[in-house]
Amino acid sequence: MYSDLLWFAVAFYGLAIILAAPSAARGRPTFSSASVAAVVLGLVLNGAALIADAQTLHRIPLTGIEAALSFLALCIAAAFLLISRAYRSYGVGWLGALVLPIVFLLTLAAALGTRSARDVQVLADRWLIVHSITMILGYTCVFLTFAAAVMYLMQAGELKSKRPRSFYRFLPPLEVCDRLYDQTLVFGVLLLTIGIVTGFFWAARMWKGSWELDPKILASIVTWAIYAVLGSTRLYGRWKGRKSAYVAIIGFAAVMITFLGATFLSSQHGFFPR
Repeated sequence: MYSDLLWFAVAFYGLAIILAAPSAARGRPTFSSASVAAVVLGLVLNGAALIADAQTLHRIPLTGIEAALSFLALCIAAAFLLISRAYRSYGVGWLGALVLPIVFLLTLAAALGTRSARDVQVLADRWLIVHSITMILGYTCVFLTFAAAVMYLMQAGELKSKRPRSFYRFLPPLEVCDRLYDQTLVFGVLLLTIGIVTGFFWAARMWKGSWELDPKILASIVTWAIYAVLGSTRLYGRWKGRKSAYVAIIGFAAVMITFLGATFLSSQHGFFPR
């Protein structure tokens, strides 16, 4: 049942992209109601698949790569819908063009995956539950920070151009990019901080030896440091504009290395057992 529901979610996310394509092609900053409805249906089915998986496993299904990717897709899709309402006067096309393909690919990867041996573990400890959920929510926020940074750079480039291309109208004003950037960055740093602290509490109780040197833990600390520095410099007005946008892109690359890349090197902290 989990697999069937997830494949239906993939189908609706894909349909949302197809329905949104005409608006994107015409440079319109809005999506059709049909496209938004397809996202909502995909989100519901995505959530239903995770619930079905949790009922089958009798725990929150976040220790395997499938469920982690699926939950990340669900969080990003939900964030997209919330932001589209908050910024509806500016349209949602500018964000959906970046977000929906990622949501589709994450869900597709989850649907194509095979359950790993690590999925038999029981995720019952409250510290580990909070750690897993807050880390993925943190990744969601910094992905949106990354999206805001990309849009800022595109918009700034078009404003400097003597002949802006047609997608110029598809992008939000710079102040909107800045606002979304700051809001998602604050929540991202907060959630990643909670995730890392609770993860340390859990690891200190459950793991033996030099677990602090685990590659994924080290990568998580480096990633958190990048965003902590970025957040503090934004707060005090030292980094603005292009500089902070480029750092946000570097930070998101570090997130991807932490979330997936470092996992392959981790002996006890990752989705892929060695």
